[in-house]
Amino acid sequence: MQDQQNSSSIFSFSKEQVSLIKQITVFFIPVVLCYAVLEWSVLNIPMSYDKVQQQITTQSDNIQVMVLGSSQMQAAVNPAFLDKVTVNYGSKSQHHKEDNHIMEQSIDRFPNLETIVFELSYAHLEIPHNGKDFWKNTIYLKYYNVNAFERNTYFKDKLVFLSNPPLYAKKFKDHYLRDDNQEEYNQYGYHISNFKGGFMNLEYNEEKIALRKFIIRDRESLAIFANNTPFFYDMIRTAITNKKKVVISCIPTYKTYLNKRNPAILKRRDSVLEDIRLKFPEVRFFNVEMDTITFGARDYLNENHLNPDGAEKFTKKLNQVLND
Repeated sequence: MQDQQNSSSIFSFSKEQVSLIKQITVFFIPVVLCYAVLEWSVLNIPMSYDKVQQQITTQSDNIQVMVLGSSQMQAAVNPAFLDKVTVNYGSKSQHHKEDNHIMEQSIDRFPNLETIVFELSYAHLEIPHNGKDFWKNTIYLKYYNVNAFERNTYFKDKLVFLSNPPLYAKKFKDHYLRDDNQEEYNQYGYHISNFKGGFMNLEYNEEKIALRKFIIRDRESLAIFANNTPFFYDMIRTAITNKKKVVISCIPTYKTYLNKRNPAILKRRDSVLEDIRLKFPEVRFFNVEMDTITFGARDYLNENHLNPDGAEKFTKKLNQVLND
């Protein structure tokens, strides 16, 4: 029989080891505390995510419309102007892959959900999906309880600052160190103070705007198109299978943006819209992409994002579609 004293000595530490453990502990405790304060500070910066979280937590039984999409949808849809209770999940750099995760994992949480609004902008089908390590997966998990990591999640996956340190370091600086850069959001998470941008800087002067340089995707990719198109069709089928109405929206863009679109990319996107009409006759379309009469320079933040004034116009038009 093994000696008990010898057995217990296996788990004992030498004085040097104990000293090292104490030094490591002394070093890491301040680091952990500093990070905890930093994380807490970032979480208390006004952002759309926490407002959306509050809405889906307190109004889950009342939500009738789910809006999905990129920053264009986020900027264009202000639920305050909709008759039906609406949650806008739109977010910067969000693609159909993230939209699908949100839809599939949220659709059963809203018992009175009637309609899902998808985005299909000009180059949407030829932009690659984000990878499994997309930094916003942390946001979806933290605020929406949506796992877009496609794996089991861990404690670290909910740490917002670590998801994108450069971005949140800038937000920390802007919010806590600059008094003139405060962002305001309404109860739906809509950025009601979102006017500062390229067009405001040019005082909405159309002649100056016409000379402004901007980035527009004009690179074609048939391989990405071949992947993204059936994926989008599957999203529509998922919504219809779950007995939800589907609206596909094309956001208005400024005339200089319209003029620089790649005709081949545009033709393929439009062919998909037409194909959806044939394959899914129950789907409704809200395409105001080329509406240059209703939407003028003062309605835009930049070439392809509406400001709150433009969003009011857009959302009121969407309201008519949803109530039809």
